[in-house]
Amino acid sequence: MNPFVQKALSDVHTYPISSAVHPSSIPSPSSEKWQLKRHPKTGGLMVDDRFRVKLHPSSSSTQSPENEATMRDVFAIGDVAVMEQKQLPATAQVASQEAKWLGKRLNKGDVDEEGKEGFAFRNLGVMTYVGNMKAIMQTDGNAEIKGYISFFDILLFVLW
Repeated sequence: MNPFVQKALSDVHTYPISSAVHPSSIPSPSSEKWQLKRHPKTGGLMVDDRFRVKLHPSSSSTQSPENEATMRDVFAIGDVAVMEQKQLPATAQVASQEAKWLGKRLNKGDVDEEGKEGFAFRNLGVMTYVGNMKAIMQTDGNAEIKGYISFFDILLFVLW
């Protein structure tokens, strides 16, 4: 997590009426004090499947979906963002796919369209060199290749 985001951001000074979507159960959201919704363990910013940052009232002791608001024009991706439905690994593969997805949607102007599908991570596999000309390759399924063969696969991948 970026130390600046982890330490500097917390409270929202004024409720962003023009850009936040809140449930109808909150009659006057401007009267509440709001905070960025964070993951309890990592402190990452909670986002929906379109990387829009979530807010919750600071007076509320329980964080429930009924009490929270979603920012329509504030986004978080990479190590800073934690998706509510499914937590993704903090790897470059995930951050790259997130950036491409969000960039395309921002350019098209359809990030906020409810009919469109949200982000879905596609695991392309993991390759790790472990020394002595040996490596481990894991694919999306349960397939795993170990030893010299995977080392040469990694070597070919790097040279390609």
